[in-house]
Amino acid sequence: MLSKGKDTANTRRVDTLIGKDFSFKGNLEASSGAVRVDGYFEGEMNIGGDLIVGESGVVVGKVVAKNITIAGEVKGVIEARGKLELTPTAKVTADAKMVFLIVEDGAYIQGQCEPLPRGDLKERGKLLVESVEQ
Repeated sequence: MLSKGKDTANTRRVDTLIGKDFSFKGNLEASSGAVRVDGYFEGEMNIGGDLIVGESGVVVGKVVAKNITIAGEVKGVIEARGKLELTPTAKVTADAKMVFLIVEDGAYIQGQCEPLPRGDLKERGKLLVESVEQ
């Protein structure tokens, strides 16, 4: 969850950025690292690390990532192998699969949500520790 006065969607380390004035159509694959979208993306994303959709970001298509934080708009299909977090400005029209779901007051979500298997407790603990450290 985002703490007051600190926007973790804006403070995380980012390896790949689709900027505010940038539009991209196609497939994006990243084996690791964090990807942030502040512009427009249409297509399919397969990310080994985390995905952050900023307040000005729009993603249309299929998204698969470790942890996904949405402050902008996503339409399509979402799969978070860890946590899916929707901030108060999020607008999601998608079917979503995730291990953990965090929806903050004000976020909009329309579609089906389905839990992914949590795996063993040791792996689950790693996900929780990583989300707290970020």
